[in-house]
Amino acid sequence: MTTPQRLEMVRRMQTAIGTAYTTMGAWCLLHPSSVLSLGFTPPYLALCNVTTSMFVRCWGAQAMTCGLVVGTSKMTSFSFTSFAVAMLPYIGWNFWMGFGPGKEMVTSFIWLDFAGNIFFGLGSLYCAKLLREQEEEDERKKKL
Repeated sequence: MTTPQRLEMVRRMQTAIGTAYTTMGAWCLLHPSSVLSLGFTPPYLALCNVTTSMFVRCWGAQAMTCGLVVGTSKMTSFSFTSFAVAMLPYIGWNFWMGFGPGKEMVTSFIWLDFAGNIFFGLGSLYCAKLLREQEEEDERKKKL
């Protein structure tokens, strides 16, 4: 892969990650009741109230902030690697909620969140790899 191709792929992946985070965060912020109704089974949905809705809105606002930062920052290989590592607790939570004691609480839509977090993690690792290759190539050129 050539330098322009690497950088274009990183830019596209970064834009996709940032856009997805910002979009899903906006959904939580602007329409928390639909997020709750799609995410929780009826027995647990009955326990949701104004406070629950406020927490979903706060979570959405944080996700939007993260999406905007990821989508607009000059990311390095270290930044992308750090972001991928930061996805691990979310992937673990998805797994626990899907297979563990939380499986009675959530609907099967938890697997869409799981797939999204896998995409964010693996996509970030791929971008880190491409940027490391670019850095190594730049170093080789400097030595010549």
